[in-house]
Amino acid sequence: MHFSDLALNLHLENRRGGEESNRDGKKQRSMNRNREHVTCAHAEEMEVMMMKAFPHIRVSGTAVERGRQLGQLAKQQIDQNIEMYRQYFRDVYDVSWDDAREYAVPYIPWIEQYDQEIMDEIKGMSEGANLDLLDLVVLNVRSEVIINIGKTHAVLDGCTCLAATPAVTKEGTTLLGQNWDWNHLIAPGMIIAEIEQPPKPTILMVTEAGIVGKIGMNSAGLGLCMNFLGTSELTEGGVPIHVVLRGILNSHTLPKAISQITKLPRGTSANYMIGHKEGETVDVEATPTDYDVIYPLDGSMAHANHFIAPRFLAVDDTKRAVIPDTQLRQGVATRLLAAERGTIDGETFKRIFINHTGHPAGICRHGEALPFESDVPGTAKTVFSIIMNVAEGTFELTYGTPCDHAYETYRLS
Repeated sequence: MHFSDLALNLHLENRRGGEESNRDGKKQRSMNRNREHVTCAHAEEMEVMMMKAFPHIRVSGTAVERGRQLGQLAKQQIDQNIEMYRQYFRDVYDVSWDDAREYAVPYIPWIEQYDQEIMDEIKGMSEGANLDLLDLVVLNVRSEVIINIGKTHAVLDGCTCLAATPAVTKEGTTLLGQNWDWNHLIAPGMIIAEIEQPPKPTILMVTEAGIVGKIGMNSAGLGLCMNFLGTSELTEGGVPIHVVLRGILNSHTLPKAISQITKLPRGTSANYMIGHKEGETVDVEATPTDYDVIYPLDGSMAHANHFIAPRFLAVDDTKRAVIPDTQLRQGVATRLLAAERGTIDGETFKRIFINHTGHPAGICRHGEALPFESDVPGTAKTVFSIIMNVAEGTFELTYGTPCDHAYETYRLS
């Protein structure tokens, strides 16, 4: 079986009977319980599945030392990710690994200009994992490879982010969260990285092993979620978005975090949802050469995979055109947040994250084929769901779809 077959064989066996007619959280949980208890053997299998977790790796020291530790401790996952993307680029985007390595070379000076320590950490990972540096650089520019030189393949997009400030939360805290949707074959290559790096804040994040920045929080009380966006503006340089994500997580304050997005051109378009324990949240939409900041005046907001900032209303929004569910997901999430204004808590987020409206292209995604569209064999799958309380320095995380997997709690050491 070719990788393209595997990549698009997105677990049809997970399809749940009658799901289209049972969308609210209570019915979904009841349905899951019924499925789990069909037989003792199946119940035991479900229990094992629900207790899976990503490896939690802690590192410290200089940038190179941290990278070496990550490379050594996560070598298996890094190797898996390189092989996964090698085949994924080839089979889905018609891009060879050699082409990706050549394309990645010009990004090295951009990373060095942005933050030399980040580049040093990447070098350290290559040494610790005993891999060529360019292989690690490719992982960190994998989004730029896909967007700028790969063929369009929109069905593997679908992240949905949420934020709520003390003005609307039950306990007066700042909450952030998202369902991160991507090719389900990346799951064995995911890790939880805890990075101690004084004087910069300690980071606790969920990331693809080998990639320096992703989704998580830091000891300064700052949390970060993200969505991929798309425009027709293609680039051959700029700061890779995963490096930008690390720059944000390296920040103590919201102004510093915003400056980490805006200080240099970026490799591709993305949305950055950032919250702080002080009680404020901002959302930054950015193309390679422009940006806009959205402030949630009503205290909460949701974001999917299309531009919503006034500055970008006329932009050539490629995601809006090819992923119609992005607008539905955003609308559903926004409505459900508004319905619980003043009482929003982690359970609110969980109810939203298990919502299947628009199945199989809903907020909670199972990677199933879109009905009546034979040329679109599958959609993204929710690889993990995360809910952050930035004041407490904790997040709840699932290994897989939140309707089928329990949330486990992690805390900054």
